[in-house]
Amino acid sequence: MNKLTTLGVSVFAALFGFKVQALDETALEMGMSQPEYDAVQSSILSAREISRRAEEYNGRPYRRDAHAKATGCVRATFTVNPDIPARFKASLFEHEGHQYPAWIRFSNGDMLVQADKKGDARGMAIKVMNVPGDPIAPELGASGNQDFIMTNVPAFFNRNIFDYAEDMLFLAKFERTKWFISIFPPRFHPKQFYRAIQTVSTVIDTPLDAQYFSMLPYQLGKNTIKFSTKPCKGMTFPGKVDRSPENYLNTQLQEQLLTDGACFDFMVQEKVTGKYMPIDDATVIWSEKASPFIPIATIHIPPQLINSPEQTEFCENVSMNPWRAVDGWEPLGSLNRARRLVYKAVSDYRHMMNKVPTPEPTSWCLKEEQTEACKTERLIETTPNWPFKRDFDYLARPLGDEKY
Repeated sequence: MNKLTTLGVSVFAALFGFKVQALDETALEMGMSQPEYDAVQSSILSAREISRRAEEYNGRPYRRDAHAKATGCVRATFTVNPDIPARFKASLFEHEGHQYPAWIRFSNGDMLVQADKKGDARGMAIKVMNVPGDPIAPELGASGNQDFIMTNVPAFFNRNIFDYAEDMLFLAKFERTKWFISIFPPRFHPKQFYRAIQTVSTVIDTPLDAQYFSMLPYQLGKNTIKFSTKPCKGMTFPGKVDRSPENYLNTQLQEQLLTDGACFDFMVQEKVTGKYMPIDDATVIWSEKASPFIPIATIHIPPQLINSPEQTEFCENVSMNPWRAVDGWEPLGSLNRARRLVYKAVSDYRHMMNKVPTPEPTSWCLKEEQTEACKTERLIETTPNWPFKRDFDYLARPLGDEKY
């Protein structure tokens, strides 16, 4: 296809400050069909309307159309495992043992800012920095960053871009269930409805004690995969958490990171020939029995302070896109193709409405002037306070004037 027709060109461009020609070129580059492109444009307009209407409920600033409430942004490291299988050595995973700085945004999935105790999807979005390679989506800039976006459920409640575009029309009117089930006109999407119920039913005690899933497939080198993170073995969490405070997830996140770090395994699941692992049906959970998750990287979150005004503002304004990545990596399926355009257009819209730039960090430092001290000033150094000498512990503190 050599040309795609843009719906409502003047209105679309005026709303989003987005160059229609650039939108067309990106869609053509991905091989997007006209029906897909129509669905994407409809989805962008719906997402913009969700953001506008949610602002009336949430108040300023204009937020994301989904995952509007951040439960915290944290500094982390992302380290490629030394024993990574050779077939996965591509993109940022090319060099075993390589460590990258990263930011992680934890969030609640709803369009509205609501109490943490309410059932909802929970998000984990990782921005890995200083990644060598050419960007796969030039319109997102050559930042040298790679984003991984996940929720704590393994499947989505829309199969593809066409489900998504139809559902978004109802969500833009805050009619949350009308696409899934309706008496007049008669409509019933049972599997999608079941997945939606699963998504909005989860309640967690802390963002650090959950497994997160990509839901959608990706190409890593020559392998088709999904990815996931889960807490490392040996991590401990509070036995009982008071869920009554409206923002208890942020409180739990900060309390744990005052004294302890956290750790996640980053894992991939390969698509297996002969098993039902579709590319373009996100409601299907790929069988872990047929293809177990394989750890290929480790995420460490050091003890730190997370709630400075500067960091809270960054957490609100930072933008995530699954196409912000370097070569050797490619999001697959119609929903992922749509996300490239929808996420950018909605991000541009909310930043335009809020009159703020879109931050794209290059380190843990959030200040314009990058210094080594700035990169670590929010970290908490933890040193065991042993009552007696521990020669085998290189972090042991001296007792008084004792010399080692």
